[in-house]
Amino acid sequence: MTIVSSLEALEAVVGTRPLASMMKSIPALDEHCVRLLAHSPFAVIGFADAGGRARATTAGGAPGFVTVEDATHLRVELHARVELAPDVGCGLLFFVPGLGETLRVNGRGVADGATLVVTVEEAFAHCAKALLRSSLWTAPPVVTPPSLDATATGPQTESGIREWLARAPLVVLTSWDARGRADASPKGDPPGFVRVEGGRLLIPDRPGNRRTDTFHNVVEQPRVALLALVPGDDRELEVSGAASLTSEPALLAGSAVMGKTPKIALLLDPEEARVTTSRALAEAKLWDASRHVPASALPNMAHVFIDHVKQNRERGAAATAVRALASKRVMRWALAHDYETNRY
Repeated sequence: MTIVSSLEALEAVVGTRPLASMMKSIPALDEHCVRLLAHSPFAVIGFADAGGRARATTAGGAPGFVTVEDATHLRVELHARVELAPDVGCGLLFFVPGLGETLRVNGRGVADGATLVVTVEEAFAHCAKALLRSSLWTAPPVVTPPSLDATATGPQTESGIREWLARAPLVVLTSWDARGRADASPKGDPPGFVRVEGGRLLIPDRPGNRRTDTFHNVVEQPRVALLALVPGDDRELEVSGAASLTSEPALLAGSAVMGKTPKIALLLDPEEARVTTSRALAEAKLWDASRHVPASALPNMAHVFIDHVKQNRERGAAATAVRALASKRVMRWALAHDYETNRY
């Protein structure tokens, strides 16, 4: 099997990170982030527990459930106590019902019982392709309870994992780099896109913002947690374990869509798996179409991307040129065109 285990090998497969995409990241919450958070009823949170294991959980409630204390601090009330590993960051992915783009917030967390206070180190909007491919907000929710035993862990859960993933159009991968900086990234496709291959989960790469944060993190250290969602179901599947990257053609061929085969995929070797009822999903009412936020209440996402690029602190002639050339009018056209023609 062809395993991608170095930065050089990774970039040989997927290319280098585009500067313009990396410059959509800002070091604090601006007015766009605050506005999106005010409409978000739900988030997936990646963290490492006291034993250092990769974890993913959910938080949510009424829109604006998270408290923005200032530009660099968030307070999140969870539905259960958590204990965090020291010196390991938290990655948060916020959803706004009806909106394709998500908000990613990364930083350092301090837990006090069921309260999580996050010091923000990075914030940026994620492109809509993952949610568009998953049809998360438009597919009719169908609930068919899987047989996965909520108390089971380890390889014995394989059949239950298959059953759940066959229904899941969206997963969130949480990962960390060697310095403990966290990230939570959405991956979406029609249900069944995450395959079980020889006891490992295979998550194919698709076109997106091309930041490849998860892949860079896995090259540095392998611990990853995955959280899978099924529209209409107020439960979540969490799988944690060790990840690797593969560009093996025989494996990737099974994930081809519209004649396009992914260049790379993440393999997750499960160490623990659990399905639990999510109070966050139940209280957020994420699958209630009547609660979708109208576009008129949200910032124009093309404007968000451009404003974030202009706020980015990257230095150098290339970064200066990116800021100077950034255009909201061009971005509006580019987003619409890219979302429609480059989903695969």
